[in-house]
Amino acid sequence: MIAFLTNVAPIALGFVAKLFALKSQAASENQKLMIQNLQARNDSINQARDRADKESPMAALNRRVIIFVILALIIFTQVAPVFFNVPTVIPTVTEGFSFFGIQFTPDIIDYIEIQAGSVLKMDEIFGWATMIIEFYFGAQLAKGK
Repeated sequence: MIAFLTNVAPIALGFVAKLFALKSQAASENQKLMIQNLQARNDSINQARDRADKESPMAALNRRVIIFVILALIIFTQVAPVFFNVPTVIPTVTEGFSFFGIQFTPDIIDYIEIQAGSVLKMDEIFGWATMIIEFYFGAQLAKGK
């Protein structure tokens, strides 16, 4: 029995030591790959910042023109009914009755004319304006300076 243990013990110990060595080697390779990944990401960010610093003055002018056009559209939609004497109407929806998705009475859409001095907010234009302005400021923040 002792002879069997003396023959098996070194084999088992070598097997366990080899498993630990393989685990350590895999962890080391994993760490190297992670460092390379972070370094590549950092290089990519630095390249993007370099390109943003070297952008042409026309790109900045482009963004400014887009913002001024959007602001002009917002102002125009507010003052156009007054200048062109166009009646402004807004849709109001009277919802019908439905039960578990079965519609018994349909929705009724009435158009109500509003007064000339009232302010009409158009959600679509404000949505586009905020999206483009956020994009502009996001591009400015990405420069890093």
